Amino acid sequence: MREKYILILCVMVVLFALTGCVGSGKSDEVSFNAIVLENNQTHLLVEPEEGSSELQSADRIMVSVSDASLINSQDVEIQIDNIESGDRVQIYYNGLIAESYPAQINGCHKVKVLEAVSDNDNAAEDNIFKNGFYRPYFDSLPEEISNWINCSLEIPSVQEKIYDGHRFVLVTEGRKPSGGYEVQVEEVVEGPDGLEVKVKSTAPKEGEAVDTMITSPFDLIIVEDNELPLTFVDVDDPDRYFMKVVGMETIEQPIVASSDWIKIFSPKPDEQVEGTISLSGIACVFEGTVSYELLSEDDNVLSSGFTTATMGDWGYFEEEIPVPADAEAGRLVLQLYSVSMKDGSKMFVVEIPLVLE
Repeated sequence: MREKYILILCVMVVLFALTGCVGSGKSDEVSFNAIVLENNQTHLLVEPEEGSSELQSADRIMVSVSDASLINSQDVEIQIDNIESGDRVQIYYNGLIAESYPAQINGCHKVKVLEAVSDNDNAAEDNIFKNGFYRPYFDSLPEEISNWINCSLEIPSVQEKIYDGHRFVLVTEGRKPSGGYEVQVEEVVEGPDGLEVKVKSTAPKEGEAVDTMITSPFDLIIVEDNELPLTFVDVDDPDRYFMKVVGMETIEQPIVASSDWIKIFSPKPDEQVEGTISLSGIACVFEGTVSYELLSEDDNVLSSGFTTATMGDWGYFEEEIPVPADAEAGRLVLQLYSVSMKDGSKMFVVEIPLVLE
């Protein structure tokens, strides 16, 4: 009898072990919740939700969905066109994330739409702001806002713009030599002197593998309050100064030529000119002085002068530069620079080739 009980006990142990093996297959399945930012049919650009381990890898992840099954909240199969920006989804994948920016997931086998914006527009409006701001979806931005971002990416600055009753705030970090740089608004709080925008900037660690490409980190938010003045604070460097744009409300023109601290809106390279040259741009240089020389094709100085921007912020400048009446038709070069305080040499030189008719 004792042997019979031992046999039964052994069988039960084996059964429990087999059950455990079946369950362990499910534990290998990894998933996280995210908000869809873009849908380009074969990939979804998503932002992982707060609290997910995937958010520690990147705040933007490009998920390949070519081989994934797509279902709605009722587990009914849907098409990729049914997934929209703003939808809250659950991503099931093999646990592997490729380090890049955006990060990449190529082992996704299922996407489940938990909440569709088309089904919950009213609720979304009620809960749009969190921590005093809302981060809009970039693929649905108005053209004017997208243009503003694109024209501003080259410079480190903070700007704000009222559009359609909303107060947009743009933080740009300028050009960076590689991937791994990020900037993000973490919180907007009301202080004694207005709204305090808390910003976190990150850079790649020494030895960290990053993409070898020029990047331009930025963050765009909509602030709930439309009237209180804004101040910006780096959460890791309270003494950091955030540069502003002075002399113009926002940057709405593309930069056509530039050095580190002199950015030109006009004239464009190889532009045909006659009589006068319309110069405009922004600069942050010593004493705010932007000097210029108009050079002939053989580098003779035809005329020279200066215009005024600012020092410490990006100051707008414009100047009508007359072309000397005796200048011969052909190639010209408009050279802009800042004079070094140390030795009087030319710094931050920008050269714009022109054609005199």
